[in-house]
Amino acid sequence: MIVGYDGPSRGTLRGVIESRAVPDFLPSTNGFRFANRFPPGPTVRFGPLDPRWIGIGDASAGLCGGMVWFVRERFEAGQPIPTDTEAPANGSPLFRALVNRQVRSLDWLRTPLRFWWMGAIGLDRAVRRTRAVEWPHIRADIDAGRLVRVGLVRHRGLSPWSMTQSHQVVVYGYAVDGDTITLRIYDPNWPGRDDVSVVLGAAGASQSTGEALTSLFRIA
Repeated sequence: MIVGYDGPSRGTLRGVIESRAVPDFLPSTNGFRFANRFPPGPTVRFGPLDPRWIGIGDASAGLCGGMVWFVRERFEAGQPIPTDTEAPANGSPLFRALVNRQVRSLDWLRTPLRFWWMGAIGLDRAVRRTRAVEWPHIRADIDAGRLVRVGLVRHRGLSPWSMTQSHQVVVYGYAVDGDTITLRIYDPNWPGRDDVSVVLGAAGASQSTGEALTSLFRIA
């Protein structure tokens, strides 16, 4: 059955084959009101040791993984999201909660390894995998009414340092129009916006807010 869908940033899509979304979820209602921007400071400490001395654990690099984990966790529990409009102070209860979930989102470093691998296998192969492997899993989750944590791969090549460009978001809906797939996302870099999307087209992937994007994968 053909249904209509008001795309998040592209206006109304005509002739859409199918569109689905997780009921009752919107970034403006269920996402954080503050952006994924934190002042410099350690996310964790090991006694007197500051992990930033070896180039890791600086809050200014962002806590996107912790933010999307927290948002999905609260939504699934039917609990409201904190209404803070400024990022929590380093060491505060909410900051510690986000750091805890950031660490858990790394899945014993399996998540960073997947980011690296998707950037290392080459653009063509990563694009094919996004559509053939990752997209069907994302679609199945949305069809079942589940929010999906997704990794957005913004880097290319073998260097692990370039992975800092990549990002985690929540997918809460999709629309299919021929070969074009539009994913509706909560992006912690863009708080309060219901119009942010990722488009998977025949030529590759793009994000409505203009950031570079090469491919993506389902985290959980």
